[in-house]
Amino acid sequence: MKNVISEMLQAYEGRKLSRRQLVDGLALLAAGAGTASAAGFQGSTVNHVSVLVSDLDRTTEFYQKVLGCAVNKRVGSNQILLGKEFLVLRPGKPAGTVDHVAIGIDNFNEAAVTADLKARGVTPKKDSGDFGFHVLDPDGLPLQLMSSANTGR
Repeated sequence: MKNVISEMLQAYEGRKLSRRQLVDGLALLAAGAGTASAAGFQGSTVNHVSVLVSDLDRTTEFYQKVLGCAVNKRVGSNQILLGKEFLVLRPGKPAGTVDHVAIGIDNFNEAAVTADLKARGVTPKKDSGDFGFHVLDPDGLPLQLMSSANTGR
């Protein structure tokens, strides 16, 4: 726990954390110290699933025609809208495999969730951009942890 607190203080001193984020993170650590099995946060939604595809246009057209899905195009990938959730289609190999599953967290606070994960021996890998970070489950499946408010649009 000392290492986590030290890292949080360094982030605060380096202006990467606000005072509020530092206090939130320290409060989570203190609350979790006596109950290491209870996380300071909880996954609340499956935000999206990212799938590797061999032909982005063909697969996008399939979801449009067969399931009547609307499409939100992004650079290099397409989002297939399914109500509040969505699939992300990305060109890649092996096609037909899940690239990652994104788990939404209510009131997501990156610093606090990072501190909580590190206290439990899990090392998050920061995403490029502002979409949370990834961790690996015990079988190596990448999980993206992010705000449940992210609708991908």
